[in-house]
Amino acid sequence: MRLLYTVLAIVAYSFKAESSLVCDSDFCVCHHNNKSDREVFGEIIDCSYDPNLLRRNFSLPETAYTLNLSRNNLTKIQFSLILKSETLAELLLNSNQINEIALNALRLANLKRLDLSDNKLEVIHAGTFDHINNLEYLNLANNKFATFEKISFHHLGELQEIVLDNNNLGPSLEDNNLFDRSGYGLTHKIQALSMSGINLENVYDNFFVDAYNLKRLTISNNKLTDTFEFPFTLEYLDISDNPINEISEEDFIDLVGLKELKLNNLQIKEISGYTFASLHSLTSLELERNKNLVNFSAEAFGKEVLDDADYFPLETLSFKGSRLTSLDQELEVPFGQLIRLDLQGNFWNCNCNLKWIKKLQIHPEDYDHLRCYTPKPLYNSRIFELDEKYFNCATKDRSRHIVVTISIVSFCLLLSSLAVWVYMFMPRSQTRCDLANMYSGAGYSVLPMHVSTLRSPL
Repeated sequence: MRLLYTVLAIVAYSFKAESSLVCDSDFCVCHHNNKSDREVFGEIIDCSYDPNLLRRNFSLPETAYTLNLSRNNLTKIQFSLILKSETLAELLLNSNQINEIALNALRLANLKRLDLSDNKLEVIHAGTFDHINNLEYLNLANNKFATFEKISFHHLGELQEIVLDNNNLGPSLEDNNLFDRSGYGLTHKIQALSMSGINLENVYDNFFVDAYNLKRLTISNNKLTDTFEFPFTLEYLDISDNPINEISEEDFIDLVGLKELKLNNLQIKEISGYTFASLHSLTSLELERNKNLVNFSAEAFGKEVLDDADYFPLETLSFKGSRLTSLDQELEVPFGQLIRLDLQGNFWNCNCNLKWIKKLQIHPEDYDHLRCYTPKPLYNSRIFELDEKYFNCATKDRSRHIVVTISIVSFCLLLSSLAVWVYMFMPRSQTRCDLANMYSGAGYSVLPMHVSTLRSPL
């Protein structure tokens, strides 16, 4: 009888262990999300910093929404009860040491967001995503991927956003199409794509021809020297931190729906006229840290905006950390209606041509590093703390006056030198004989007066 009780106790304990909820353990912290949005209604479960969690037989509550397994020093993802749920919508596996995901390990039918960033993944086998068909967001940044052929997206038909940052995938794009339809490629449903720091040197023609719905594209921190054919559907574009040395109106001519543009840390020297004239929906523009940018055309947004700000949709503009010395006063009308304008960190020449800047509504947070670079007496002065009387062109006028003075003095010295030369080397007077001798060789002579007046007799 005692043996029977022992067996029953073991069975009961086993059943209890298998059915124990992770929220009842001492290893995880759970709290209920009471937001009114039903889509995010459920338990938020934080099980980070526990490397042995997947080895325990814990299950998720029926209302689980988010599960955080980050920073657990995990190396392999295998099947576990905690990775089986009909309600879990978000799984965070970032910042581990994961180098392998076993097939069928993820049995999360309703999973919408999966973060696998900051791991050591090199391959994602076909079948890995078989049971997460509803995934909409996937983050694979900062892994060890070197080719798209080792990442299978075949079952992710609902995927809308993917992050591939800081994987050495650029060279593989010379031979593979990111939107390949044979199995591993992304589907045309992708709306947001980030490929920052993937060692990309060139984007070939028609690269995005199958990206019918792409709205956000981040392709910063690569080795691109030229712009490429941007998808006309874009609303957000970031090509910062590339050695691109020229941009023009033709680059953005088809981006009528673009709202946010980032052109930071390029090699461009100027923004010419009408460069952004076709961007009728643009509300935010960043031109920060452009160390060669010294000229910004007054007509960069077109000529119409100079007279009528109704043609100017821009709300925020930043030149922070570039090399501009001045801006044309014609920009006062459009810049005057900006919600945020950051001009800090440039080499501003605080003369009469820059006085109009003080009329703009600059945000107080953007005052501190908005300073003069020249003239020397005003170096490092805060522009918005300077009285307008200091914004003059006296230095320029003084220089012009000096040049004129030097020219006049030089001319006077030249005349004086010529006069001295004439005085020193020309005879002071000449005698009548000397004059006669001067004409002695003439072909005729002067007749005496009395001879010329005599009349011949009749």
